[in-house]
Amino acid sequence: MQNKIISYKDLDVYQRSYKLSVIVCTKVIVKLPADEKFDLTDQTRRSARAMPRLIAEGFGKRHQKKGFQKYLDDAIAENNETIVSLCHIRDIYPNITHQSTS
Repeated sequence: MQNKIISYKDLDVYQRSYKLSVIVCTKVIVKLPADEKFDLTDQTRRSARAMPRLIAEGFGKRHQKKGFQKYLDDAIAENNETIVSLCHIRDIYPNITHQSTS
């Protein structure tokens, strides 16, 4: 039996994306070198934080099918961007990612 969805916080996709954004910001980005501050760090932080924000904002427009869908599409795009950034971090700074998982 599924729980009734009253708030965006009840959405599994919101909960997962929020947890991911916290992990990315607290365990990965903080370990990047200072010279990445204005590139990889900022962009990864922005895209990771954007995912749950877009889902929450879109939920507010859930009665407008196209409005809600647009925000979900944007959240997917931010998710994809975050994945690419994390792959860059993994491949450019392999020592960071090994430290983050321990």
